[in-house]
Amino acid sequence: MRSAFIDNIKGMACLLIVFHHLAFYGPMSDVAHQVIPKTIEFFFEYGRMAVAVFLCLGGFLTGIKISEPNYFVKNNAFATIGRKYIRLLIPYLAAIVLAILCSWIAKQWMQHDSISENPEVLQLISHLFFLQNIVGYESLSAGLWYVAIDFQLFVVSVLIVFLVEKFSPAGWRHATTRSISLIIFGLLIISSVLFFNRHDVFDVWFMYYFASYGFGLLAAFWIQKPGHYALIAVIGACLALGLYEEFRVRLLISLLTAWLLYLSHQNAWGQSTVWHNHLGLLGKISYSVFLVHFPISLLISSLWVQLFPQDPWMNVVGMITSAVTSILVAIPFYQFIEKN
Repeated sequence: MRSAFIDNIKGMACLLIVFHHLAFYGPMSDVAHQVIPKTIEFFFEYGRMAVAVFLCLGGFLTGIKISEPNYFVKNNAFATIGRKYIRLLIPYLAAIVLAILCSWIAKQWMQHDSISENPEVLQLISHLFFLQNIVGYESLSAGLWYVAIDFQLFVVSVLIVFLVEKFSPAGWRHATTRSISLIIFGLLIISSVLFFNRHDVFDVWFMYYFASYGFGLLAAFWIQKPGHYALIAVIGACLALGLYEEFRVRLLISLLTAWLLYLSHQNAWGQSTVWHNHLGLLGKISYSVFLVHFPISLLISSLWVQLFPQDPWMNVVGMITSAVTSILVAIPFYQFIEKN
C-alpha cells in the first residue's frame, strides 16, 4: 500500500518531466505556443521542479534500505553499489542506443539543436561510467545527467553508513552509529543548502543536489526511529537562512515531498486503496518513461515538422501524441529491459 503511494508521486512527477522536455526542446512547442502560451510556459518553467521530487524519492528509497539495523552485517556495501550500477546501467545503455538511432532518423527530416551529433568513442565510454558531464561531453539524451547524479548520491550515502558502522567500536549500539550517520547527512544537507546548491558550477556533482536527496534520507531514517529533534531544528534553521538569502522553490518541494513520505508511513491514508490507480502504474515504469521519452519525442517532432510545420493545434496534438507514445514504448521497455 505504501509503495502504491510512492508510485503515485512518481507517476505525477514523470508526467511533469515529460511535458517539461516537450515544452523546453521544441520544435512542436514553438509552434503550439501560439495557441496555448500559458500551458507551454507553465511546463517550461515548473515542470523541471519534478526533479526535486525524484531526488527526494531516491533518497527516501535508499534510506529505507540502509537504515535497517545492521544492514551491512548482512550485505556487502560494494555489492550493494554494484547491484545499483547494473540496475541503472542496462536500461540506460538501451536508452542510449535508442537515442542514437532516433537522432539519426530525426536528422534526415529536420535540423534542430536538440538532435545530438554522432557520438565519439570516448563520449560513449564516459557514458558507460556516468561521467559524461564531469569530463565535459554532451549527454546523448535528455535526462541522462540525472542517472549519473542519482548514482553519485547513492554511492555516497551507502559509503557513509557503511564506513560509520565499520570503524565504530564493536561495543557501540546501532542507535549510536545511526546518530553519527544522521549527523553527517545533516552536515551535508546544510552545506548543500548554504553553499553548493547556490553555485551552478557544482551541478555535475552530488553536493549540488544533496539537500533534496538528504531530506528523503532523513525521512526514511526517522520512520525507523523518530527522534533527533535538535538536528531537525538545526537543519530547519539553516534551510530558512539559505532560502532567505536565495529563495529556491525546488528545496521547498523536496522538503514537502519528504514530509508527505514520512506522514504516509504514519497515517492510514498512506495505505488507502485509492493509490492503486493508473497514475501508480505509470509510476512503476517511470524510469523507463524517463529514459525513452526524449528519443521518441525526436521522432514525433521530426515527423510533425514534415506534416504540420505551421499548424499550432496540430502541434498541440503532436505533443500529446509524443507523451502517449513514450508511455506506450516504455511499457515493453520496462517489461523486457528494465525489469529483467
